[in-house]
Amino acid sequence: MKRVMTLAEKKIKWTAAQENAIDSRNGSVLVSAAAGSGKTAVLVERVIRRICDEKNPCPVDSLLVVTFTKAAAAEMKERINARLTELLQSDPGNRYLARQRMMLPASDICTIDSFCLKLVRANYDSLGITPDFRTLDDNEKKLLVKEAADKTLEELYEEGSKEFKSLTELLISGRTDDKLSEIIYKLYENACAYAFPKKWLNSVVRLYNPSLLPQQTPWGQKILRDVIEQVRYCGETLSKCAVMLREEPELEVCYLPAIYSDSMHYKATYNAACCGDWKRVKSLIDGFKPERLKSAPKNFADSPLKERVKSLRDDCKKAYASLGKEVCVTQEEFCEDTAELRHVIIKLFSAVMLFSKHYSELKEKQNAYDFSDISHMALALLVSRNDDDNIVRTDLAKELSHKYTEILIDEYQDTNKAQDMLFRALSDNEENLFIVGDVKQSIYGFRLAMPEIFLQKRKRLPDFDGKNYPARINLDENFRSRKEVTEYINYVFGRVMSEDSCGINYDNNESLKAGADYEKADFPCAELHIVDKSAICCEELPETCHIADVIKKLIDEKMPVKTKTGYRPIMYKDICILMRAMGGADDYFDTLTKKNIPVYYQKRGGFFQNTEINVMLSFLEIIDNPLQDVPLLSVLMSPLYGFTADDLAIIRSQKRNGYLFNAVSESGLEKCRDFIKSLTEYREMSTTCSVSDLLRSIYERTAYPSIVLSMTDGDTRRLNLLLLLQYAENYESNSDLGLSGFVRYLARTRDGNSSIDSSTGISEYADVVRIMSIHASKGLEFPVVIIAGCGNKINTMSQYDALLVDPAASLGAGIKRIINETGRVFETLQHYACRLAIRDSERAEELRILYVAMTRARERLIIVGSSDNPERLVGRCSASLYGDGKIPSALIKKATSYLDILIPSLMWHNDAKLLRSFAAKPEYGICKADFPLNVECVTSVSSEEYLTDDKASAAPDENMLEEIKKRTSYAYGYSRLSDYAAKMSASSVEIGSRSLDWYFTAKPDFLCKNDMTPAMRGTAAHRFLEICDLNLGEQSVENEIERLVSLGKLTENEASAIDEKMLEGFFKSEIFKRIKNSDKVYREQKFTIAVPLCELNDDVPKKFSSEKTVVQGVIDCAFCENGKTVVVDYKTDNVKDEEELKRRYSGQLSIYKRAAEEIFSQPVKETLIFSLRLNKTVTLDI
Repeated sequence: MKRVMTLAEKKIKWTAAQENAIDSRNGSVLVSAAAGSGKTAVLVERVIRRICDEKNPCPVDSLLVVTFTKAAAAEMKERINARLTELLQSDPGNRYLARQRMMLPASDICTIDSFCLKLVRANYDSLGITPDFRTLDDNEKKLLVKEAADKTLEELYEEGSKEFKSLTELLISGRTDDKLSEIIYKLYENACAYAFPKKWLNSVVRLYNPSLLPQQTPWGQKILRDVIEQVRYCGETLSKCAVMLREEPELEVCYLPAIYSDSMHYKATYNAACCGDWKRVKSLIDGFKPERLKSAPKNFADSPLKERVKSLRDDCKKAYASLGKEVCVTQEEFCEDTAELRHVIIKLFSAVMLFSKHYSELKEKQNAYDFSDISHMALALLVSRNDDDNIVRTDLAKELSHKYTEILIDEYQDTNKAQDMLFRALSDNEENLFIVGDVKQSIYGFRLAMPEIFLQKRKRLPDFDGKNYPARINLDENFRSRKEVTEYINYVFGRVMSEDSCGINYDNNESLKAGADYEKADFPCAELHIVDKSAICCEELPETCHIADVIKKLIDEKMPVKTKTGYRPIMYKDICILMRAMGGADDYFDTLTKKNIPVYYQKRGGFFQNTEINVMLSFLEIIDNPLQDVPLLSVLMSPLYGFTADDLAIIRSQKRNGYLFNAVSESGLEKCRDFIKSLTEYREMSTTCSVSDLLRSIYERTAYPSIVLSMTDGDTRRLNLLLLLQYAENYESNSDLGLSGFVRYLARTRDGNSSIDSSTGISEYADVVRIMSIHASKGLEFPVVIIAGCGNKINTMSQYDALLVDPAASLGAGIKRIINETGRVFETLQHYACRLAIRDSERAEELRILYVAMTRARERLIIVGSSDNPERLVGRCSASLYGDGKIPSALIKKATSYLDILIPSLMWHNDAKLLRSFAAKPEYGICKADFPLNVECVTSVSSEEYLTDDKASAAPDENMLEEIKKRTSYAYGYSRLSDYAAKMSASSVEIGSRSLDWYFTAKPDFLCKNDMTPAMRGTAAHRFLEICDLNLGEQSVENEIERLVSLGKLTENEASAIDEKMLEGFFKSEIFKRIKNSDKVYREQKFTIAVPLCELNDDVPKKFSSEKTVVQGVIDCAFCENGKTVVVDYKTDNVKDEEELKRRYSGQLSIYKRAAEEIFSQPVKETLIFSLRLNKTVTLDI
């Protein structure tokens, strides 16, 4: 195949690292791709070049490309399609490229969830499930989880064991046991992040071994590592004090002995901890009695140096004293705690297993599974454990590893252990993996992402040299941001990201290299604003007012923003306000709105609080049951019927007692008669049509979507109504309980506090300031980013639960201990160690979240935080700093806000004089940075609304008016095609399918015996032929039916509906003998093909004859015979002769023939119908 250079390739100048990532071929590669490094473009280019490789082309169906989101998968397919289209324009006769583009929609470029779902559906029979299973939506899942948890606790309460009583007393607070249910489900979720959940649960229990001393357990080792880190920090701080004291020999004489004594004590503790001597460490910590500082000479009464040294020493003493909480037990006490806790942990984990059992039963009953189930089913298809507990790959895994030439995985830093094992099982001994990720952007710990998997792989691999594999490639050039912005990011994280604080050493290999081309800026690109709340008096929050002032200033100054075509003045849509948590987003939204700044953010939940939704829910409720006064009142007084309070007073006065519906029914008002008439029609309709059709009818007849458009925020209200329609369609795809079931489902969802988001009526191109969470911004970029709320406390509530689970799993679970006799609860070493692990993990993730936020900015990055006392805040954050360099990880882990991280890191920047003045730092040891920094302490804000200038009316532009007329009078040239289906099923292509001849040939349900219609009995026969073992069926149809029922592949009703004599006739037929003796047999072969529109419709205008319709279907059976294909379709129709079958199905079979020729790449010599009813093979001449 000739290699064609595309226009895209000619335009893009790939860096050397990018070229390596695109062209490496001989083994697995891990790509560490920094923010803005063009990883998506690299992935797309690699896929294209693999497809178009001259020496070893890779068809698109031999590649597995896994992305993190459906949007990313769709974008990647779109980009690949665009590139293939471009290549085909250069080489129109290239059949290989045309085939690749045709196969692209069905290719495995998808999310991990989609891939697992596809794999499970294709192999459902190996898992013992039915092929018609569905996936649970989030709200349905919450309801099932609650039901399973309630059932679990009910059984445990009935059992009433001593261990469970301890659990309830320890974990239940308040009047409900919701907390215990929450903990059980949390442990269940944690277990599901592993390939073998039960194995993980058992491993946690095994940690509770009373014979082990603390230093021999992961918990004690974690505590000792923290002790080492803390005393090392204390020792380094006192060393700095000793250096500072050299400036004043008189003070040195007084203070140095005590400082030296402390240092020696810290060193002894450090050495004991390094040796794992628990007893010695505890003895040193408990016995620490620091020397008193000698009195300083009188001339040092106001000495800043004296106060600084004393403050630093006091900080060290506090830090060292706090270690007593960590080394909280003796070796004997630890063993005693472990023995007592072991029984409680066993009971807790047995409760998790019981919950898992009940939850699984509920899901099986619903024939529905969540994505965790589906991923584990997929994993079960690929790996198993043998008798020696070793993991072995299945035959299917080996087959798939041969199918996929390469497996490309994006965002690998967000995988978990189960997903990692799945990818390794799919690979060819891990030699054809292309992994892309950036551990600095792993921010999904709450989804049980495990960034340590990516970190460990990256550390093991050598740098790419083009010869040795597997290898690592770093993409560190940033093509998004100005150099000033990238240097701002590097400056901060070069000081706060280290192996100890984050698992990453932010050095030259990790830092961003500016690769974007911008003109020199005449505005500050890097800013830090600290808002002094105590100095500002205003109705709104001071920080929100300041951000409004900043936005107003940006717009007024017309800051230039780079676009693809040049520079233009900044617009509101170029500005994004990022927040760590959206709890205070309303304050920012309200302030900006009051200041006349257009602003938008997606509110979480709130669907049931919308008036239009409440009205429609009330309407559905009274259609289901009109004897409900409150919903009926809601509907009557809504714009749908327009009843007034006076109308209702008259109605009620005529019939004071009983239901309101009866009063309305008996009223003589014309309004009431019209309402009762329409309600009766809707009630009748609800018995015969789906909920979604009922809603559509209500929308059409009442014009309610048009009515809500006239209300405030009308577009959003209309979209909410369409969203309700979508929820109804989704419900119907999963349930057949009709209107009553849908009403109950919505009521449970609303009453269960489940969150359903309202729709958004805003376009992504709307000129508004956007407020969003940092998590939601991942993958996006904006010219100006304002990171707000950096002074807010970091949430640490997860560290104080009575039961804690280590995110990295090495510590398992830690629980407090309760003395049943006294009810006293106290800390255990296990619990404190898990608390430290969670603290470290969460703080590392907070650093990564801050990194993601800062890397969203293209041209200007403004960080804003508030404080009641900025000077005290800066002084506290920088108390132990002495010159520029890495911030000690011990300080980072104690940070309570983003300002606690940012202020120390920026302290020694040459433009941070304000920070140093607040902290009383000397003006030496300053770092001359490569970017200017604007640091402000905000003490005033504008209190006025921003008024927009009235624009003078101007004469219309005649050319523009002419263009508008031309566009509005435009007639779409393809409107005639709207009469034809763009996509259809093969069964709808029957000749004569639009004729009335067949409309009333099926018996209604009530005339059918055993509740099975002829169509259902025919489906049962088809189902048998689809899944049966043909050899066993030939021997005995009856035995094969019983076997399939025992496996759960056929239901009892289906089995009883099957006509065994018909099937026995098939197995004795000549066509079966041919199938049995054929070279290869395909059953239930799915297909999707494009068929010219004119072949499906006689009335297609000639100019549209080349247009095509997508046709999908399933071929019952096809077999290869002497190098040609024979297509067979089974029919159970009750017909008199074969001519009737030919008339009905020749169109459908012609599609099957076309599809078979395309799928199997060989001619079809015969197209046959086997009539089970006539026991005859019918040959079609097509």
